[in-house]
Amino acid sequence: MNAVQYKKILVPVDGSPNSYKAVQHAGYLAACTGATVGLLHVMISFKDLQVYAPLGTTYIPEDFMENAEEFGNHVLAEAVGLLPPEVHSATFLELGSPAERIPGFAQTQGYDVIVMGRRGLGVLKELVMGSVSHYVLHHAKCPVMVIK
Repeated sequence: MNAVQYKKILVPVDGSPNSYKAVQHAGYLAACTGATVGLLHVMISFKDLQVYAPLGTTYIPEDFMENAEEFGNHVLAEAVGLLPPEVHSATFLELGSPAERIPGFAQTQGYDVIVMGRRGLGVLKELVMGSVSHYVLHHAKCPVMVIK
């Protein structure tokens, strides 16, 4: 049997405590294996945002995307700061549905493993709103580690 070897670790970050905890776990794993870490923040698209808007609501502030991009860059900068200095990393800012973008990004960019935080919703909220980590766990082609 071949030994498991990680060369590229993907960590989706959304600014939540558990996503930052996942960065720390991935950083440790990368420091031990020599892997590089890709930090990915997915900005929800206007189309996906409409799903969460109350019926009849269509107003989206003009600076919405600018603010979303600024927030995403802040989240990525925070995440980079949590990695050990010897770990090489790259940051990515994508647009779309996080649940759908994460597995696709991991596959097209050749990541060996996804390390991500769990939002920690209750069972009812998770049923209604869905869980990004649950979706990724079942749709990613590579192994997924969920940190809680």
